[in-house]
Amino acid sequence: MARLIFPEAFDQVRELQRLIRVKHVADAGASVLIPILTEKGINLDTDLNNMTDAAANDKAAKKFERESENHVQSRNLKFDVVMGHTRKEVQFLKAFYKPNVSTLGDWGVPVDNGNRIKYPPQFTERVKIVRAIKAKHDSYAGATSPLAPFLTEQSINLNTDADNTTIAEQKEVLHLDTDRDAEEQTQFRIGLTEVVITNLHFIADYLMKLYKGKEKKLGEWGFMIDDSPRAPKLQKVTVLPAETKTTTGITLGGTLTNTGTVSIKVYKGKTATGEFVTVAPNGKLGMIKGFSVITVVNTSTLDKATFTVLVSR
Repeated sequence: MARLIFPEAFDQVRELQRLIRVKHVADAGASVLIPILTEKGINLDTDLNNMTDAAANDKAAKKFERESENHVQSRNLKFDVVMGHTRKEVQFLKAFYKPNVSTLGDWGVPVDNGNRIKYPPQFTERVKIVRAIKAKHDSYAGATSPLAPFLTEQSINLNTDADNTTIAEQKEVLHLDTDRDAEEQTQFRIGLTEVVITNLHFIADYLMKLYKGKEKKLGEWGFMIDDSPRAPKLQKVTVLPAETKTTTGITLGGTLTNTGTVSIKVYKGKTATGEFVTVAPNGKLGMIKGFSVITVVNTSTLDKATFTVLVSR
């Protein structure tokens, strides 16, 4: 059974609209689209102009997304070391207070009922733990803090960690600011493309019925038609922090969607080598020729990444 794979990624939607207009103009008075365009009041020139304006918004959004990702990397460069020290400090204190592990709560460390340390995933919440440990350590007179011998032995300076945490917080503010800028540009793009996408669906439905039994002819208009025995399925993939994962059997014409909170790098093939495309959270990437097998890298060392993609198996 022939199935139409409708694009979701902006670049693919824009290219589809362009190809439809090119063929419609070339066919002139013989274009089979004339009835549906007239019935629905669709103006392909207006849609083309809207997509051109939307492309400017999309370009700006991607620029802000790249800047946001750079701020995240700069933040992590400082804070990953601090968090590494914090984990070591907590493990030392846990052993020090054992079996009264709940005493760690006095140091701002979250402990569940099973005496397990529960680090929150949010950057701001982890910063609170770092700050609380230093405040508790500083509350002791002289070198009476139970943490003091460990810090000396491990050459950990809490003042340095505090300074690096402040720098990381500044990068987090910049990350959030550029994230908001990217989201604003994305909303502008969506506003311009909503009607265009609706029109493309009208055209797709019309052509599917017009060419029933000969659906491959939709390829002449730029549509992707899948005729594999099994319908493609949306697969959710999870990539652990700083790890990679390869996905095969991807349906060309489909879309990869970053459903997580961190950016991912997408490589063609089974290895994370060569050129890659960075997909920000909530971003989409069209699975065009060459993307039947992809390898995805999680750029975060703290949080897992998730994405969805159509696969045919």
